[in-house]
Amino acid sequence: MNGDPTYDDLLSANKKLKHRLERLEENFRLNQTDGMRIKSRFLSNVSHEIRTPMNAILGFSGLLQNEEVSESEMEEYIFYITHNSHALLKVMDNIIDLTLLETENLKLHQERVDVPDLIEKVYDYHNSEMVRAEGDRVAILMSIPDNDLPVYVKADSYRLRRVIDNLMTCILKHQKKGVVEMKLDPPDGDRVTFSFNCEGNESLCEIANKIFENYECEDDTQSQFDNNTSVACKLAHDLVEAMGGEIRLNNSSIGNRLEIKIKLPAYRVVEEMKGAGMEMDVDEIPA
Repeated sequence: MNGDPTYDDLLSANKKLKHRLERLEENFRLNQTDGMRIKSRFLSNVSHEIRTPMNAILGFSGLLQNEEVSESEMEEYIFYITHNSHALLKVMDNIIDLTLLETENLKLHQERVDVPDLIEKVYDYHNSEMVRAEGDRVAILMSIPDNDLPVYVKADSYRLRRVIDNLMTCILKHQKKGVVEMKLDPPDGDRVTFSFNCEGNESLCEIANKIFENYECEDDTQSQFDNNTSVACKLAHDLVEAMGGEIRLNNSSIGNRLEIKIKLPAYRVVEEMKGAGMEMDVDEIPA
């Protein structure tokens, strides 16, 4: 929503959330055994992540009914309703996509994705007034090679942006000051590499290590998903792998820095494979 949302905008957002919930419930009905297991695990562990923005939406919506609310107060309440609506939709989208991935029902489209453009869009969003209004003292830097060569990957554009946005959201949630860098390496062979560098927050490091390095060997699966950060990191990991890439974690003892590095197939390599007569589905990447 651009600018101050109207009542119709809020109604539309509510309908959008209702549609997502209906999709989730329908998927559970189609996959009852896996669906019930996933539903129980996710919803029990992220229930507070859902209730918190929902309570804010309901609370500020109730305040708007007060006839004595001033115009400035009304603008403030609408801002918090909009902000928490976006947060709630992100939580629901993450749960839905991870559910679809685990039940092998998520279809990923193959597209030529301009990586510098995608990184710039996420950078601009996280530096926007809506996000920065929370007052975090974090400087977000963007490092992209200074040349005119395009950098493309073959991936699902919408969900690759979700990967980058989720990782940035997780990092900023756990880092309240300092510097976060989004970095794109110069093109090298058949892979495109970009990374996130931030302070090695203990809580974020623990979650990232569990998800990116050790989660397949973890005995207590339930303990991995105790909050939305865990769900978002798990979704980022699985989406990257589903798109033929890899995501790795580097901990540095120098300056206590944390690096999350993503590698995806370069677009031109996929095109060369097709030109050589190798069979490839151009519509979907199998999940």
